[in-house]
Amino acid sequence: MSNNFKFYTKQKQSLQLSLKLWLPLLQSPLQELEHLFKEHSYENPFLKVSSTYEPSYNSAHSDSSLDSKGFIESMIARDESLYNKLTKQINGPLFPTPNSEKVAFSIIENINYEGYFEGNIEEIAIDCNTTKEFVESIRQRFAYLEPNGVGAKDLEESFLFQLLNYDIDDELNEFTKKVVSNLKKIDKYYKHHRFEESKNLIKKLNSPPAVCYLRENPNIIPDFFVEVGDDISLKINNRYYPDITVRDPFKTDSNELKEKLKEARNLVNLLELRKSTLYKLILIIVEKQIGFFIGSELKPLTMADVAEEIGFEESTISRAVANKYIKCERGVFSLKYFFTNAVSKDLSSSEIKNFITSLIKTEPTKEPLTDQDILDKVTEKYKMKMVRRTITKYRKILKIPSSKERKKIYKIS
Repeated sequence: MSNNFKFYTKQKQSLQLSLKLWLPLLQSPLQELEHLFKEHSYENPFLKVSSTYEPSYNSAHSDSSLDSKGFIESMIARDESLYNKLTKQINGPLFPTPNSEKVAFSIIENINYEGYFEGNIEEIAIDCNTTKEFVESIRQRFAYLEPNGVGAKDLEESFLFQLLNYDIDDELNEFTKKVVSNLKKIDKYYKHHRFEESKNLIKKLNSPPAVCYLRENPNIIPDFFVEVGDDISLKINNRYYPDITVRDPFKTDSNELKEKLKEARNLVNLLELRKSTLYKLILIIVEKQIGFFIGSELKPLTMADVAEEIGFEESTISRAVANKYIKCERGVFSLKYFFTNAVSKDLSSSEIKNFITSLIKTEPTKEPLTDQDILDKVTEKYKMKMVRRTITKYRKILKIPSSKERKKIYKIS
């Protein structure tokens, strides 16, 4: 009985260790892997990490599919990313419980490269087995993280987050918040005796909140290269995977060192598991969205669909697709891009949005299309019922101004 209990406890500890190593490894962007493993190697005498990437135009590991910006890319790969900056702050009094940390990490997964939150509060609540109110309360705490303004839903909220970090008097604070909430009509406040102070303060705020990290975006590193012809070809981007080896173990009676040796071997295995997991995941995505890769539109696809097929939890799929990219004939795309809600059985919201974009590009400049006009054209093309507010929502998501605003822009142009 006692031996069985010890065996069970050991198994449980081993599983916890593997999960502790596995989830950050699965979720990390490709350019963060070397840094992540080097952090482990500093505390593990058995783990040897060496870079396979040489920052040279004539590197033996050079991949013709990538632009020859070796030096710039190598510097970016070694700098701290926005993701890494945020994850290091998920501790202490702001996130004092395991549940609050779990929610915070889920929020980070839904922060885009500009620093804005683009996730769904309700979905995160379900995933973390908590309430929408609790998730929102955790998101509000991001106002106190760096870079200031990160985690906000839009520019206005980002500015309000950032104002919390300025030591200003109550009058200036309240007035500036009012101005921020009406930035499009800022001129109406010019007579206020604190207008200049407020305007100068707003100029200091980051727009977007992660502006200092934006240099990463033009050099997105794809995890896989996808070619679709008669067959589907996936090629892993090994160029940025570090070379991980386990040093020859030396004799020791230390349980701590034995655990370190086990951890080192686990990490080598888990790195290979990361590759195979992403391969399976991306292959399923490409198969489900094969039409997109040959020039058509995206079809409805949810993470739950993929999770069921690959045999993982939906939360694991969410972690796996975070900060991952593929390069194909049509360009470089985030894995999240391929997940889109269904408007009808075979029609995705992405296809509707692309159609709206194409309509705006060819609309008459003297009389731009109203949301009702767009709705009529969508209804005619797709033979389906839709309400005007849905068109308005899609237009706002696409950051397309209203017909009246576009008319003014066309006149100025």
